Amino acid sequence: MASGVQVKDECKVAFKDIKLKKKNRYIIFRITSDLKCIEIEKMADEHATYEDFVEDLKVAQRAGECRYGLFDAKYQKAGSMEHQKLFFLLWSPEDAKVKQKMIYASSKDALRRALGEGIGKEVQATDDSDLAWDNVLEQISRLDRH
Repeated sequence: MASGVQVKDECKVAFKDIKLKKKNRYIIFRITSDLKCIEIEKMADEHATYEDFVEDLKVAQRAGECRYGLFDAKYQKAGSMEHQKLFFLLWSPEDAKVKQKMIYASSKDALRRALGEGIGKEVQATDDSDLAWDNVLEQISRLDRH
């Protein structure tokens, strides 16, 4: 189901920058209040942490809203080499407004298509346990080669 929400060009440019230039650790995207466009809400520099990312997502939750996130993860599992993977996250908290959940779910594919290739994994989160780093790491590293 397509929502008709458009993706602003700034989102595409920021995605290319995080993918190629590695200047940012994460980007948080939101749907504008008129429900017409997806725009950047926040970009964090390369020194930001996963905990910063989660806290920024929870700001939206306190307003009863959903968000999309893109995080450039660097990790090393026991006995393996270091990995770096860009993952896409749909944050749709259980207590978000129903209209928010519907519009974010139906607009996700439009954003993914607009961003193009280069996203290693997609994660969907509805509560704190879904956002826990160990859970996310398990999801994004499933197909890693050692």
